[in-house]
Amino acid sequence: MCYDTVHLERNGPIFRLVLNVPERLNALSDQVLLDLSEALDECAGSKEIRVLIITGAGRAFCAGADLKGREPVGGPEKYDLLRRRISDQFNPTIKKLLALPVPTIAAVNGVAAGGGFGLALACDIVIAAESADFILVFTPQLGLIPDMGASWHAPRNLGRARAMASAFFGDRIKAVEAEAQGLIWRAVPDETFPQVVDDTAGKLADGPTLAYVANRQAIDRAHTQSLNDQLDLEAEIQPTLLMTEDFAEGQRAFLEKRKPAFKGR
Repeated sequence: MCYDTVHLERNGPIFRLVLNVPERLNALSDQVLLDLSEALDECAGSKEIRVLIITGAGRAFCAGADLKGREPVGGPEKYDLLRRRISDQFNPTIKKLLALPVPTIAAVNGVAAGGGFGLALACDIVIAAESADFILVFTPQLGLIPDMGASWHAPRNLGRARAMASAFFGDRIKAVEAEAQGLIWRAVPDETFPQVVDDTAGKLADGPTLAYVANRQAIDRAHTQSLNDQLDLEAEIQPTLLMTEDFAEGQRAFLEKRKPAFKGR
């Protein structure tokens, strides 16, 4: 399927979704959000996909919402319209990404600002080029709060103090600093960035896909429930994984002292 503002490239089990409006720094217009949502649906329905990479064309990952041509709005009569725009466009995209049945990588090649910050952090693994920046522009520039899930991910990754200051002041967080603060997994030199992304995707594509997705569920739930509830969740998830072909293969490989050949089943 072809999309106007997004390219979906396939390389065997590795799918790459490229935001492709470089002249707008891949800002999230209505069309970009529509294309992104439909591309995620295509990924979710694929039997071949084992890992998804999301990145941006040109010098930016994503500059956030596209404000060009949007009139400033206000007044109670606009509230329902604005709420529907967020509920029907922004939020479903993040929810589809979080529900994708394969591991996801944000390959942050440049600035990730506003909604782009939230889009990147919604992925399971974030790898950034050292020249990339992360910016919560919502409050100091626009008088808003972080959205696209950024208000959830930022405090969990940065801690409350750093997340609050980042939201209030919108200071640029360089990729190396983002790694040091725990916001992202890795910051790598620009010249090795593409290879690191490809190597990481290859490792995930060869791995136990069901277990990756189960890890996402368990780790995210850990933020919002007690230890006893988490133990109950482990008791629910683990038997399901113990019944998979991947576990049987992993057990055989362990006993035979070889690398397992997982199938994601």
